[in-house]
Amino acid sequence: MQIDAFTVLLFGFCLKGLFGGLFLTFWLRSDGAVWFGWWSASFLLSCAANVLYLLPASTPEFVTVGVANAIVILAFGCCWQGARAFDHKPPRWIALLLTPALWFAACLVDGFVENMTYRVILSSALLAPMIGATALEFWRNRDEALPSRWPVIILFATFGLLFASRIPLVHVMPAPFGALPMQPTWFGAFNLLMFFHTVVLAVLIVAMSKERLELEQRTNAQTDSLTGALNRRAFMLKGTRVLLRHQVANKPLCLLFLDLDHFKSLNDRLGHAGGDDALVRFVGIVQDTIRPTDLLFRIGGEEFCGLLPDTGVAQAQQVAERIRRQFEGAAIEVQGQSVKATVSIGIASSETFGYDIDALMSRADMAVYAAKRRGRNRVVVATEDDAVDADLELSVTKGGLAAAS
Repeated sequence: MQIDAFTVLLFGFCLKGLFGGLFLTFWLRSDGAVWFGWWSASFLLSCAANVLYLLPASTPEFVTVGVANAIVILAFGCCWQGARAFDHKPPRWIALLLTPALWFAACLVDGFVENMTYRVILSSALLAPMIGATALEFWRNRDEALPSRWPVIILFATFGLLFASRIPLVHVMPAPFGALPMQPTWFGAFNLLMFFHTVVLAVLIVAMSKERLELEQRTNAQTDSLTGALNRRAFMLKGTRVLLRHQVANKPLCLLFLDLDHFKSLNDRLGHAGGDDALVRFVGIVQDTIRPTDLLFRIGGEEFCGLLPDTGVAQAQQVAERIRRQFEGAAIEVQGQSVKATVSIGIASSETFGYDIDALMSRADMAVYAAKRRGRNRVVVATEDDAVDADLELSVTKGGLAAAS
């Protein structure tokens, strides 16, 4: 059955206009979702190009080929900028405008518009890299947990390869796949492919945006609004998963309990604003000290908990000691006044107490209390004898030196 090219173009026009209008509405009603504006422009420009493709055969080729293809190139450029906007990157205006300008410049050369081979090669050479760049933009931030991101990457990568393949096939395939005389079936098949690309892309864009919103909501629900550290709810969810993963793999893990010293008196002396500044400064120091794979949670008030995956006791002591020294030496500016504060840290290891999150938390908490009794501003490692003797047998480090009780 022969595919009616006119019908496909007409359906493409209606569909792209619909998606363009919907995305424009999403952009106008959203708060900061700039990518919907770019993708709306992409669909509406493609819609305009379809109008030019539908013009009568008597229309000059400069309009139906030169202007129409320039609009298509600009539409794919807007799609690329939409991918950049989705990952919070600024637009590249020069590249966006230069590409259709190159096409227009070529169209002004005598004989170019009339030569199908030249048109296929140049349009493919301009479009394929731009579509590939769109796939690359999505790929660069692939670590973001959005299930629809990978289908979008594959969609643009394969579409870029399709346009790139037109160059070696220019003398083998009929237009618009190549430069041989156009056949209605091949022309309709090409536009039908563009039609399905539009539908799938629109669905995936909406899905990705929805997944981004849900991810942000989950993140906000598990993040302490003051310090930016994970909260107690996140500790129970993420901590349990991390411990289970280490238990299955039989890998060591250490839990740090961190408690700021004399925090109540700091609040009384400087007010809650001063206390908040101390907490924010402390979290910043910890985040700069630990690895990206380590996790910091605010358990409540001035109490924090850290999970150090794949970490033995000796390494955990080194990390805790660095945190203690950095915070002790840091200056906290409160209303122009420089304030000093310290932290006591308790450590519990899975090698000693197993992979039960409550047991590790309890042992690390007991170690912190031991640190407080011994003068504060120190790191204490809980041992197996903690549960037997009220005095505890501890490995205590202060200033890099170890002492036993």
